Amino acid sequence: MRNAALMALLLSLIPGAHAQGLVAQSIACSVAVVQAKAPKGTTIIGAVVVPTEGKRPQYCRVDGHVASPGNEVNFRLGLPDGWNGKFLFQGVGGLGGTIANLDSSLVRGYAAASTDTGHVSTDPNWGSNRAKEIDYGYRGTHVTAVAGKALTSAFYAKPVQYAYFNGCSNGGRQAMMEVQRYPDDFDGIIGGHPATGTPMQAGRAIVYQHMLASPDNYLSSEKIEVLSQATLAACDGKDGLVDGLITDPRTCSFKVETLACSTFAQGASTSASATADRSADKQGADGPDCLTAGQATTVKKIYAGATADGKPFAYGFPVGHEGGATGWTQWISGAVAPAKQEDGSLAYGGTRLPSGYGLMEPNFRFLALDNDDPAFSWKVLNLDRDLPRLKTMTEILSPLDPDLRPFRKSGGKLIMYHGWSDPGISAVGTVAYYDQMVKTVGGQKDADSFTRLYMVPGMHHCSGGPGPNSFDMLPVLEAWVEKGVAPGSVIASRVVDGKTERTRPLCPHPQVARYTGKGSVDEAASFRCGVR
Repeated sequence: MRNAALMALLLSLIPGAHAQGLVAQSIACSVAVVQAKAPKGTTIIGAVVVPTEGKRPQYCRVDGHVASPGNEVNFRLGLPDGWNGKFLFQGVGGLGGTIANLDSSLVRGYAAASTDTGHVSTDPNWGSNRAKEIDYGYRGTHVTAVAGKALTSAFYAKPVQYAYFNGCSNGGRQAMMEVQRYPDDFDGIIGGHPATGTPMQAGRAIVYQHMLASPDNYLSSEKIEVLSQATLAACDGKDGLVDGLITDPRTCSFKVETLACSTFAQGASTSASATADRSADKQGADGPDCLTAGQATTVKKIYAGATADGKPFAYGFPVGHEGGATGWTQWISGAVAPAKQEDGSLAYGGTRLPSGYGLMEPNFRFLALDNDDPAFSWKVLNLDRDLPRLKTMTEILSPLDPDLRPFRKSGGKLIMYHGWSDPGISAVGTVAYYDQMVKTVGGQKDADSFTRLYMVPGMHHCSGGPGPNSFDMLPVLEAWVEKGVAPGSVIASRVVDGKTERTRPLCPHPQVARYTGKGSVDEAASFRCGVR
């Protein structure tokens, strides 16, 4: 009776509460109660019941931090009513410093967690602290995963049945660090468009050294569209189907020289309209539908990547689908052109920076070097000379180890994916890593027992682009981990203004989607997976 009376009293004190579930969780969802259940080194600073909203269930939102050597790693944990018995860790993008919104995971019934990776600011001056660098690099995700799973089990008084990780971009980098360094943390991991840390930033620096050296080298959004149309015209049919989509850019050997203004000046086209449009190009000068020699070199550097000691260090970007709002303009050149300086070079200013530059520039002030050097900048980077100075931070930030045998031994399953037309992180680099991993673990059959890579035609960075860029890998991973159903093709959609315009199967690499010769090219049923 006393318990019933207490329940009634608590119910009366909670506005809008009409269910025992809310009362029960209100009692459990408090700082004192959660702290009492927390593992050593975990401090709870907030615990509050968040009511149901739309499809998202009521949940207990727990905020806290985990102690790591020389630092504290902040986290948020969502513990929903109707828990599905599973734990899902959401990665974060960019340079961390924020915590992901957990709603999409809570809707599915997951206990969900995310971390700021050991710092609360998106300003990278935290990179002067080695403990924070290590937490951002890999340790912060690990300690949060351990604490999050322990808190979840204690809160529900039941063990976590399955633990998963899902992230893209820097979240993909977190995913690959977990696979390589902490193979027992998760049963299944999804790593999309995995960032490569220092090599990726070095590749960007090499491009900007040239592109910003002179106005003649800069690629405007208009020039990027010219390039994009040319690569599509040259490459679209290489897969046997002209459908506005480059299925596998490795099949196309596009020559940037075909767009050179000097080529047009020599009479590459003799039509009256072309002659009028290219009147400025008679001596190889700039024009609206061609590339200057400097612009062509910029494009070549983007495609080529960078080497160090004669070996690939930063992989280049494949041809195709460079244009569009989420393409090269957003990531490489910027919607706002850089300003000309007194010495003739260009410099970005303000806050509307291209995403790649916005990440690269502070990286070389605070993160890339073993020891920060105020006299060093991306402008003077020379990989052949400076590679030793990048070694320590490359190991901390870059998930480059292809030996995933410990993860396989732990029973883990890994799904990677990457859009071929990602302008921020090289898809070529992801394929190269995967191929090296296959060799390291014993061959394709061994790799297929625990990994999949899906390459997405026409997809930009984690979303966007003209390709089929909407898909859900989590149910695929769950079926593999929980039921032993190995992944095959995954249906992806291109959705515009809420309408599905095209569907297509994504195939496990090295397979690609092949048109059967029958049916609409906009329907996934018209394609089968096969070797290229």
